[in-house]
Amino acid sequence: MGDLDGILDSLRTIAADGNAGWTTLPPAAFGSDALFALEQERVFKAGWICVGRADQVAHPGDYMALDVVGEPIVLVRDLAGELRVLSNLCRHRWMSVCLGSGNAKVLSCPYHAWTYRLDGRLWAAPEMDRHPTFDKTKVALPPIRHAVWQGFVYVNLDGGAELLAPQLAPVDARIAAYDLAGWVTAATQDCGEYPWDWKVMQDNGECYHHLGLHRDTFEANYPGRASGTWDNGGIFTYLWAPARPETRVKGGDGLDYVPGMEFPPMPGLDEGQRTSFLLVFVLPNFFIYLQPDLVMNMRVFPVAAGRIRLFADFIVRPEARALPDFQARLDRAIAFFNRFNDEDVVANSAIQRNLGSRFAAAAPLSTLEHHNRHFARWVAKQLTG
Repeated sequence: MGDLDGILDSLRTIAADGNAGWTTLPPAAFGSDALFALEQERVFKAGWICVGRADQVAHPGDYMALDVVGEPIVLVRDLAGELRVLSNLCRHRWMSVCLGSGNAKVLSCPYHAWTYRLDGRLWAAPEMDRHPTFDKTKVALPPIRHAVWQGFVYVNLDGGAELLAPQLAPVDARIAAYDLAGWVTAATQDCGEYPWDWKVMQDNGECYHHLGLHRDTFEANYPGRASGTWDNGGIFTYLWAPARPETRVKGGDGLDYVPGMEFPPMPGLDEGQRTSFLLVFVLPNFFIYLQPDLVMNMRVFPVAAGRIRLFADFIVRPEARALPDFQARLDRAIAFFNRFNDEDVVANSAIQRNLGSRFAAAAPLSTLEHHNRHFARWVAKQLTG
């Protein structure tokens, strides 16, 4: 779908004027194989990609394998307790060293039993002692550059990105009261693959569509017209959606909070944080849905032009796990996610199909779609340099 030169010409215009016209990306940008190849290099390999939470590999020996735009990686906690991110490609004949997640004292490739220490160094390579030049002390799983922000683990595949922390420092100031690094992952849902582009997923992040698509799930409590958005021109968008005054609930401390909380709220939040949900988008693949009692973290990995894989992490304060009915509360939170996600599936699937119509054209954006405007200009800048 779409001629690459024509798409890039449109992106250069958006990049040049900072998307002064408040428009979407051109429809051809959402399904072009040639553009996707460029995105892999200039967006996903050149930037910071959220791959999970540090507490998902909390104990020595814990590991979690992932595929990130075709690059197999593994998060692992070594025996000294250090978090490492390594290539998951055996140095012998390219088999994945480990699959899924678990706990192990070593990482042993299931193909020919080459075995690696948890810091990546090769420990055993059966029968290779007969090789004329092989030296196992010079063999290791290559490390992947990574950083931890607010407990979330990011990787930079090409190793050349600017430091992550300074780019997100403005967000740190706004969410410091939540102390997110101390929260724990209670569940992860692998939602599987979906038939739409990663950019369609980002465009779905505004609250404008509360008015139509989420009339019962969100609009009743969080009117789209009341939402606000802020960015600094960089890799993030910060969005807030206040709850209607009449739907707010009183906490045990006598203060107002958002409706529908399943867990005790974080103490010390200001009124805006107590009575709103927040969305923090860190481009290109990650956003957190943040309430006083619960975080839902969405990790979006592009599979191909017009196709993604989605993971949803449900994150709570550590003390919540001691509640006698913790699992029932968590199940209700996950059910709510599935309810609104099912609504988004219908819309995003239809949008991706319809982008191929000869009548599809770049669309004007409302002021409630500030995130979309910023996202379009950010993508345009990344791809046109």
